[in-house]
Amino acid sequence: MRHLRDMQPKVITELKDRDFICRDTKDDTDDIVKALECIYSHYKYDYLHQALYDIDYFKEILRNGRYLAAVAENKSGQVMGFGALDEHPWFGGLMEMGGLVVNPIARGLGLGDMLDDYRIEAGRKRGVMGLFSTPVMPNPASQRLLTRHGFIATGMYFHAGGPESLGGSGDGIHPMDCGFGVYIYDKETEHLIYAPEECKEFIKEVYEEVGLPYGFLGPTEKAPCETVLDLNHEVVSRLLEVKVENIGQDYREKIKALPYFEEETALEALMMLVEMRDPLCPEFYEYLRGQGFIFTGCVPGGTGDLIVMEHLKYTIDRDFTVTEPDYGRVLDKILRLNGIEM
Repeated sequence: MRHLRDMQPKVITELKDRDFICRDTKDDTDDIVKALECIYSHYKYDYLHQALYDIDYFKEILRNGRYLAAVAENKSGQVMGFGALDEHPWFGGLMEMGGLVVNPIARGLGLGDMLDDYRIEAGRKRGVMGLFSTPVMPNPASQRLLTRHGFIATGMYFHAGGPESLGGSGDGIHPMDCGFGVYIYDKETEHLIYAPEECKEFIKEVYEEVGLPYGFLGPTEKAPCETVLDLNHEVVSRLLEVKVENIGQDYREKIKALPYFEEETALEALMMLVEMRDPLCPEFYEYLRGQGFIFTGCVPGGTGDLIVMEHLKYTIDRDFTVTEPDYGRVLDKILRLNGIEM
């Protein structure tokens, strides 16, 4: 394993010129180190995606095609901006646009806008249905940038990390929350979904704002199969994430067996991503509500059309969570829908 530390990273303190282009990071060591030095210029070794500091890992994910690392480089060869586009196993048809970093000495030059335009076009060329992003809350610059480039706020992602989360908004007091936002290329294909009655109005407003054709299907008693949970779950800081697809009749037992509910667990939040294309989605929703879960939004436009539900062991801090109107409006709707007063 080769780590960035082994390469003695440089921090550029003088900008040689302001004539920038965006391009893909090459899969050779020198170019990868340039990209990582840009991340290092802001985060040092506190970036959330720690694995990227491993040069060989970075090279591997570039070569297998699931990861795009775009950089903003000037004519003098200085890399001053970095942005990722990544395939996420749980969001079929959608790629994640995240990991945007601009060297502190190059801020205010529009590099964030350049990198967003570049990555949006790269996703279009790959033929995916759309993109999603999870801007850290509160981060007004990130929220404004995404909104400016056509991302629509569709929900919240509570407790994506602990208060001490490095490379995020960790302040030692508040859990690190995120928003969900989507950018959809394919606005022709109709999405037929089974939506819980209680949150239909929220989902309707989101799909219409995104400009995505949709239709609500009626209830059915037939489940597609008897398997319930994809238990290849992921732990992000103190959050357990589980995707639910093909809901069967044994879901109650499988949920109770999740490590989140063990007495000695350090997990403080459990997030369920539930596919609305499953006829049992409304039934599953009602069960989760009865177990103390709250509805926190939806992720439209992918192959699953997901609703997001979370079980939280802490209190939501409204003032800390969002700072921009678009995400603030979505949060207020979520709080009202769940009967949470702030």
